[in-house]
Amino acid sequence: MDLRDLTRETEQARLGMKRVDYEDFADTLVGEQIDLTERTEQVVKDILALPDAQADFGKEIQMLRDAAGAMADTEEKLLTPTTGPVTIASETEAIEHLLRARRSGGGGGGGGNTPGGGGPRKGQTDVSALALVGRSEDASGVTADREVGAAMVTNEEQQSAELRSSLDRYFEKLNGK
Repeated sequence: MDLRDLTRETEQARLGMKRVDYEDFADTLVGEQIDLTERTEQVVKDILALPDAQADFGKEIQMLRDAAGAMADTEEKLLTPTTGPVTIASETEAIEHLLRARRSGGGGGGGGNTPGGGGPRKGQTDVSALALVGRSEDASGVTADREVGAAMVTNEEQQSAELRSSLDRYFEKLNGK
């Protein structure tokens, strides 16, 4: 996601840059993208080296391959150099494949006699907390709309006495009183 942000920033600054500077920035982005692509491809190789990898991780392997394909597409765009919406969309596609791969699946990791770090089991899962990082309780990964209240008080009467007192002290110190 950082690479996508850097690509956006480069595109926003492009018109104010000399062509040679823009190309240098794009070359740096290409290098970063190549590194990410190679790392993703290595993860696929590492997974495939596991016993029963295709049966156990077939879906994740395909998602990672799709991500690597989108990354290779991004590399080609950055080589031209192009940092506009088409390139950003390609980076976004790669990110989405990676996030789907991270959320999918149902297990992995661990070992020993008591999954989860010893002692009697009290939870409702046999998967370590680390394996669940980034996973949603909603298997489809869909978020629900909900009402969000105001984040700040809009008038002085609603402020607590403690807040008013703290603000008064702050401004007194600021004004040197």
